[in-house]
Amino acid sequence: MTTPVCIIIPCYNEAERLPVDAFLAYQQTHTDVSFCFVNDGSRDRTAEVLANLQQQHPAQFDVLNLTQNQGKAGAVRAGMLHAVQQGHDYLGYFDADLATPLAEIDNLRLVLDKHPDCVFVMGSRIKHLGVNIKRDAFRHYVGRIIATIISLILRLPAYDTQCGAKLLRREVVSSVFRDSFISPWLFDVELLARLIGHFGRPNLGGKLLEEPLQEWIEQADSRISPTYMFRMWTEMYRIYRTYSHLR
Repeated sequence: MTTPVCIIIPCYNEAERLPVDAFLAYQQTHTDVSFCFVNDGSRDRTAEVLANLQQQHPAQFDVLNLTQNQGKAGAVRAGMLHAVQQGHDYLGYFDADLATPLAEIDNLRLVLDKHPDCVFVMGSRIKHLGVNIKRDAFRHYVGRIIATIISLILRLPAYDTQCGAKLLRREVVSSVFRDSFISPWLFDVELLARLIGHFGRPNLGGKLLEEPLQEWIEQADSRISPTYMFRMWTEMYRIYRTYSHLR
């Protein structure tokens, strides 16, 4: 018997690009996986699209509507705190554009199933023979620089903290999502920092793992504005200062 999973899908103005058919097709063969779509104050028809989706399968498609846009971090946090009350053993989050295909849910779930000590598994976009990883070259190399800096900040050998595919055990969700995040897009880094604080660095062995994805295809319509690249360094510095006691 497979472990029940709930995946949070943050949605902001997704009416025209949410792959509804992919969710419906996946649901037919994975009745043990449910989804919580968080409408993050969208200004288009996202609420209507999600309501129609929920109406088709209310047991597996939940919708949480936020009146004001909170950014990805706020939307994922709201979805996690909402879903953790419903008794799912594993909770995670994927991007709404499904750059990470839903098939990867099973691969991440298998990691937690096989490693009882692991509480947090991150999808990792490692390009090698036999996988289908498609990323813009510029974003890839900028990402490698960011990943290196993040690894130095956290003192963790993490390869890809920013991939939008994560899965956690229920018992740590309330603790690491209790407080608001500093950054709307770098909150994955804060999650890792909070997990370090929760368990203590000497006790991290086997609790945080990365799983190379079999497929990840970058979508053109990014929700991150080009100007955010300038604010990102300020947010990274604030994260460094806030969690420096964990170093």
